[in-house]
Amino acid sequence: MNDKATQLIEASIDLFAKEGFWNTPTSRIAKHAGVGTGTLFNYFESKDGLIDAVYKQLKQEWMAHLLADYPQAGPLKARVEHIWFRHIDWGLRFSVRYSLMMQLKLSNLVSQEAQQSQEAELAFAYDMIVQGIASGELVDIAPAYLGEIFYAQLEAAVSYAAAQNLTDMPLTRHITQGFEIFWKGVTP
Repeated sequence: MNDKATQLIEASIDLFAKEGFWNTPTSRIAKHAGVGTGTLFNYFESKDGLIDAVYKQLKQEWMAHLLADYPQAGPLKARVEHIWFRHIDWGLRFSVRYSLMMQLKLSNLVSQEAQQSQEAELAFAYDMIVQGIASGELVDIAPAYLGEIFYAQLEAAVSYAAAQNLTDMPLTRHITQGFEIFWKGVTP
């Protein structure tokens, strides 16, 4: 990605997190990035295009963090646990980015195309769930529903840990206990 496009995305992340994406005009983003307003439109066709780029950037960072040292050939529980720990770690370590990613996910501002391109990257997780159900390691329910349960519990774990300012051993205990509760609920 071009340096100016990166500057614009980073400025957007900063301002969207502080002021909200609805309240942030493109002129303010350009100024915050140190470029002219016209320059913004050389890289992004519209504010909607910039919002899509921000969402994609945040999802790419999240996915890279999630998949670092991912045990591809490991047992199902180890793979799910890895995702659990890495998601919570990213959500707490990069709380501003996490919060903005969640807001964008829930907004109606991210295009279908941007959402679908990011969902394709998560196909491995869906396949893992399908395989876990087929092998009898996971309860026999709709894979998409199980995925939603997993994601909702991850969000709750991040939210609680952040609200309680958990660190060190209390944080590790929270993450571990949360995973065990989740795992008991989705295994026969």
